[in-house]
Amino acid sequence: MPELWGLSAERLELFCLVLFRVGGFFIFAPFWGHSRIPRKLRAAIAIMLAWMLSPMISAGAFTGVGNLVELLALGLREVVTGSMIGFAYAILFIGVRSAGMAAGMQMGFAIVNIIDPNSQRNVSLLGQYKFIIMMLIFLLIDGHHLVLQSLFDSFRVVPVGTLGVSTALANQLIRISSAAFVIAIKIASPMMMTLLLTDVALGIVARTVPQMNIFIVGFPIKIGVGLFVLAASIPLLTVVFSKLLIQIQAQTTALIGLMAAA
Repeated sequence: MPELWGLSAERLELFCLVLFRVGGFFIFAPFWGHSRIPRKLRAAIAIMLAWMLSPMISAGAFTGVGNLVELLALGLREVVTGSMIGFAYAILFIGVRSAGMAAGMQMGFAIVNIIDPNSQRNVSLLGQYKFIIMMLIFLLIDGHHLVLQSLFDSFRVVPVGTLGVSTALANQLIRISSAAFVIAIKIASPMMMTLLLTDVALGIVARTVPQMNIFIVGFPIKIGVGLFVLAASIPLLTVVFSKLLIQIQAQTTALIGLMAAA
């Protein structure tokens, strides 16, 4: 491969592989991979990041590739590497949306769905609301910078073209995926417990005042109680979300370490 823009063939190939990893990261990464960001803009950001990273990355054992097929094979491994890092952080928002769906069903919003512009699927109204609130908190606490830092660190821990697959890596991916359920329970538990107590109270009222149509009365009461708890818990969500983000970062760091150890 001839020199281009004053770069050697090895450096150009290294840039392409870095771009593959950054592109794979942008597929799943929260905020950076959101469909509301135009594709051309995402592509431009990915190219810019790869261009800035390439001079700072040591080629190490990478001595270039012999042909285009080998370059594409290594590029596929880099896409998988970046995708796993982005997916690990995306689990946090999958849990957030699941929490909103669970709480919405308790409130009586099970049939109220809207189109999610990111996945192009019907999602719970409350789940989408929580997703937007958590995304704003994510940006407020510089979570998008933290996610990029994990991507940058991966080049130091897992040099280009050195990804390996092992049972420990697969187990860590499963462990991170299962964290979505834990996150959903932690975020939805205040509202679900409050609504459960509301159901108990309405059941007691139904037994003591049988003349009252508890279904007609209870439906708006549960919605009102749910919205009140939702509004009251917003200040606490920043603390909870920050701790969850730190936990996901630790699990992602362990995941990156297993990529290198594989």
